[in-house]
Amino acid sequence: MRVVWFLCCLLLLAFPVRAEKADKSKPVNVEADSVRVEDKKKTAVYEGHVVLTQGTLMMTADRIDVQQDDQGFSSGDASGKPVYFRQKMEGRDEFAEGWAERIVYDSNSDKLKLSGQARLKRGDEELRGSLITYDAKSEFYQAQGSSEGVRGRVRAVILPKGSVAKTVPLPAGKAGQP
Repeated sequence: MRVVWFLCCLLLLAFPVRAEKADKSKPVNVEADSVRVEDKKKTAVYEGHVVLTQGTLMMTADRIDVQQDDQGFSSGDASGKPVYFRQKMEGRDEFAEGWAERIVYDSNSDKLKLSGQARLKRGDEELRGSLITYDAKSEFYQAQGSSEGVRGRVRAVILPKGSVAKTVPLPAGKAGQP
């Protein structure tokens, strides 16, 4: 069972850039309808209305799989309709939020991938696409508007520095159309 808690802790280290540092030292709480643990394989699968919390981090999913490799690195794979997370930003009175059909984290590469109607929001700024990847080591984001033959566009709301204006939702029409 100690492996399960360790894996969950490693999974949580990914969420968003400049996330509340104190969260890493807080206990992890997981609620689900069921859990399957294979200590020999160092895996755990939580299913059914999964709610994971650690400090200011809260994540909900239909299923969360966590795995540890021989070097001690962990990966996590959360799926749902949608998976949702929210976490306080370090040194700010605001939260980062994310939604996607699937969120995958690899602690070895320190990369986070949101796929399927992916959306990241920090304050009034927002990024949407079919796929959003984030490399925590280089602090590099990338978004794609289409995936698997489905056309789409990336959408972003970026506020000017020092702006306190509230954003207006992006129109649903095509570029150049009202």
